Amino acid sequence: MANAHATPHGYKQYVITWVWLLVMTLLALGIGYTHSMPHALKALLLVGTTLAKIGLIGAIFMHLKFERMNLVMLTFSPLVLAIILFFFTFGETGRNDPTHVIMVRGAKHAQTR
Repeated sequence: MANAHATPHGYKQYVITWVWLLVMTLLALGIGYTHSMPHALKALLLVGTTLAKIGLIGAIFMHLKFERMNLVMLTFSPLVLAIILFFFTFGETGRNDPTHVIMVRGAKHAQTR
């Protein structure tokens, strides 16, 4: 019979990981509701928090802690895909595009960005 004490008893590592994920989620919510922060800094902090959560989930829950290349691929592949998709749609969000009109409630005219 294999050594019964080879696997750790308890879920301490999972509970600590869950607490860290909860803290990072609350931090991201706080950043999202902050209005005094510049948008570029807010976006950078939110992406950083999300990448940290992806890395933590991959390392602990997917047991990739000792498989560094798989963890790197898991963390940065979504970021690369997001950047590619951003540049695909960036041209459609031009400020001088007459199809992008913001309707102001109570106003008689439409205002463009």
